[in-house]
Amino acid sequence: MFDNYYYTINKICPCKIDNYAVKQAADIFKMSSDAALFTEEMNRKRIVGKRIWYDEKEHTIFVTKISAYDSGGGCPENDSLIGRCCHCDYYNRSTEYYPKHFCKCAAEFYRPIFALLFGENVLIEPHTTVLSGDEQCAFAIRLNRKENKE
Repeated sequence: MFDNYYYTINKICPCKIDNYAVKQAADIFKMSSDAALFTEEMNRKRIVGKRIWYDEKEHTIFVTKISAYDSGGGCPENDSLIGRCCHCDYYNRSTEYYPKHFCKCAAEFYRPIFALLFGENVLIEPHTTVLSGDEQCAFAIRLNRKENKE
């Protein structure tokens, strides 16, 4: 049933982040002196996700996604955590778990914001996903060190 996933075929998320959110993030980024202040203001204004924060030790920004149910979506026929939380129409009917790399497409949803701020070499990866058995979905945003060697 789920032998092929969207990102493998299309390399992008079929959902699109709001252009206004991208503009707000860019404005906040210009006014912030570092990643911690940027994420604090993004979180305070609720620009993207349920929560956004910077982990200084990992030099990584994390975004916890708003669940599908909380944003008016999900799969009404599937009362599992996946059905309630997952935005993906390809997987939100599932009650089986899948590797978190299946959520790479969902991670790419954030690319319009973070590529604008940090360049195309930004790496956006699933950190925790309900599809793989976690309680919530969170994505890690960091520079791709392979491509960013000086």
